[in-house]
Amino acid sequence: MNNNVEEITFKKLEKLILKPETLLVDVREEDEFHSHNIGGFNMPAHLLNYNLEKLSEYKNLIIICSNGMRSHIMARVIQKKIPSANVYHLTEGIIS
Repeated sequence: MNNNVEEITFKKLEKLILKPETLLVDVREEDEFHSHNIGGFNMPAHLLNYNLEKLSEYKNLIIICSNGMRSHIMARVIQKKIPSANVYHLTEGIIS
């Protein structure tokens, strides 16, 4: 059980994302995701409770957003709701 959220950079993201047990979770709104994204699963913050089962299927969850602010908060919330997961937060966001 991991109770910490690890802050990562793009370099570490590139290594982690190659593992099949890893899910990239973009917590921005759908329109933001469609205008620019780096892939992954789009899950706006307000839909977290509807997606807990899907997220729980993965060992590693990398939480991203545009500048790192929303993902910072959501990574901690997700870690509390899914304590068995390794939760990572992309510190600089995808639009830096």
